[in-house]
Amino acid sequence: MARSWTRLHEHLGHPPGSLTYDMVTAAVADKLSESDDLDWKEKLPGFTPKPGIWNEFAKDVAAMANTRGGLLVFGVSDRIELVGVDLASADKKQMFSAVRKGIQLYISGVDLIELPAPGGGGPDILVVDIPPSEMAPHFQYGWEQKGKDRVTFNAPYRINDDTFYMTEHQIARAYQDRFARRAAADALLKERLAQATEVVLSESPDFHAWLVIVTQLTRPVPRLVPAPIQAEAAAVLRQAIRTAVRVRGATDRSAILSGRLADDLRVGLRRWAGSNFLTSDRRNLSTGKRGILVELHHDGAIVVCVDLSTRLAAGDDIAVDTGGLSTVTQEAVVLADAHRLHRAPGTAVEITAALATGSTDRRIVPFAYDFGNPEPVEGTRHPRSLLASSTELAPNADDEILRECAHEISDGLLHQFGIDFRQ
Repeated sequence: MARSWTRLHEHLGHPPGSLTYDMVTAAVADKLSESDDLDWKEKLPGFTPKPGIWNEFAKDVAAMANTRGGLLVFGVSDRIELVGVDLASADKKQMFSAVRKGIQLYISGVDLIELPAPGGGGPDILVVDIPPSEMAPHFQYGWEQKGKDRVTFNAPYRINDDTFYMTEHQIARAYQDRFARRAAADALLKERLAQATEVVLSESPDFHAWLVIVTQLTRPVPRLVPAPIQAEAAAVLRQAIRTAVRVRGATDRSAILSGRLADDLRVGLRRWAGSNFLTSDRRNLSTGKRGILVELHHDGAIVVCVDLSTRLAAGDDIAVDTGGLSTVTQEAVVLADAHRLHRAPGTAVEITAALATGSTDRRIVPFAYDFGNPEPVEGTRHPRSLLASSTELAPNADDEILRECAHEISDGLLHQFGIDFRQ
């Protein structure tokens, strides 16, 4: 899926959104110079029928992915004049094949955008949108004939409008950067999980249990993308609640995340946050109503915390509503997808869920509702703590993928009780 923020958006002062024909023609009229993330191309890429041969198109894709992503715009001459291309002759299948077969590791998220002239009376444009890769370095390989056949295997990258090849120490540094990014991402996810857990547990007694779900994008939102305003964050939350109801095949009254949260989203530290217990008119959590905290971070992450406790367990046990766990997980996954589509549609989302309690001395007892009556689930384990459950939501998720992702998260928690509701 195409990125919503590119060199053209930045140059023209456009907000995040789809790339349009008018945006390209405006940039051409401004004589926008080539850079490390913009390359004007007069002709469509050519492909030899011989498999494995060195290909300039694959080199250009790998170079931009190894740098910071960018656009290959076909139909614009070196003098930055709009000359157009024949979209009917663009071999998109072969272009994707060159990316798949000529580059290692595979670069995900490359998108081909056809921009026909409005009304069909002008030159058409083809744009290849290449996201920055968190898995760099990527190597382009094949063979070429110069005097004799030779195999080539290089990691290209861009400086301004030129392409170079990484030296050994640059490749080593690129691998170090990849591992450092992965470690930093893991640390940030754990930090957000710990912070959210601390906030909700500090507001409730020891016999309460909270489902805490945090997410983060696998590819960061570009720094220059404007932060969402309150109305945008509220619209994302409302849409996610409606979508989650549809995905579950339920009714609006079954939703746990309330649309009222969207009406009272408040600014936080690089985020919008809504809760029904962190305000001056906070209610008493012991009344049995659920505590809820929702955060939509500017970097595309979300935090969802819901009190799943009931007062039904005997003695010092903690009773947990398993149906509520499944419902909240579904709504959180859909919210993660909706927020991702608004901030950075072409990236995957990492999701982690944990069941947090204020005391490890109490056992957690799973409850389910049978015809409206809560009953402990028979034959289950009653652990004192649960391991976190994690998964990844791929881009372009449809309803079935959203359901399966939510099931994977909730099953990871419920299986630790010995429960499998899908058997």
